[in-house]
Amino acid sequence: MSLTQFFAKIGAPLKNSRWSWGGVREDGTIILRVWQDRKIKHDGAHYMQLSHLQKYGEGQDNLGYMERLEHIKLIQNGAKCYMVMCLAKDSASSPREIQSFNKNNLFLGGKLCEIDSDWFIEIAASIPVQSAT
Repeated sequence: MSLTQFFAKIGAPLKNSRWSWGGVREDGTIILRVWQDRKIKHDGAHYMQLSHLQKYGEGQDNLGYMERLEHIKLIQNGAKCYMVMCLAKDSASSPREIQSFNKNNLFLGGKLCEIDSDWFIEIAASIPVQSAT
């Protein structure tokens, strides 16, 4: 199953299979693709990096990044968030390619915080896909 098919299966179809980094379900829940190697520990909890100011700046020329910033705003305004954990084929390449992704569990987003000008979201729980959809 491709990532695009997976997002459709969980009710958050991607706007564009080539550049979308996430989707929104009908109930307003945001589902985001995140990179496994972009996890940090902060104040005793694990957080996933959502934005990447150093790489994309304001991101006006990157449709996926602009969509990600819109998703972050929705989360700031109270939208529930789940994450799909992705493993990069080569974490140093740009753009990255997905080697694999976790098809069994979604990760519930918790506290959203800004660290060094980038947005991170806490991993609040690991939820079986069938329980999160």
